[in-house]
Amino acid sequence: MNDTLPALPPLSPDAVSEIPRMRPEPAPLASAVGEPAWLVVSRGPDKGLAFMISSAVTTIGRHRDCDIVLDDMTVSRTHAELHRQERGFVLVDGGSLNGTFVNRRPEERVRLADGDQIWLGKVRFTFHTNSPGVARTAGPEHAVRE
Repeated sequence: MNDTLPALPPLSPDAVSEIPRMRPEPAPLASAVGEPAWLVVSRGPDKGLAFMISSAVTTIGRHRDCDIVLDDMTVSRTHAELHRQERGFVLVDGGSLNGTFVNRRPEERVRLADGDQIWLGKVRFTFHTNSPGVARTAGPEHAVRE
């Protein structure tokens, strides 16, 4: 029995351009097993405020029923969702008008890595898989301010 795979024909440049761009999948995160992740506001009036992400799905947007409510007219009512999965966290755009950006690239669905920069409207977050060590923290249900 032959253990080698058959060779594939070369791809044309047109076929290559139709392959979706993919980020390499990061190694499994310890936080996916049960440790929370954090979204820390890195730009805006709430700079330094941290949101602990511990639910299976966390909604982010302007609507008061979202887990993380952002007071920014450039953010859609339900702008994005953060999904905890076995191999980490995935950010999914909720059909927002202004889009969801990760590391300055528009994304509809992307697996997050520690340190990723997330832009929702004018609000900027840094994603952390370990405690960010900030003084002000909040769970998705509560925003705590000094």
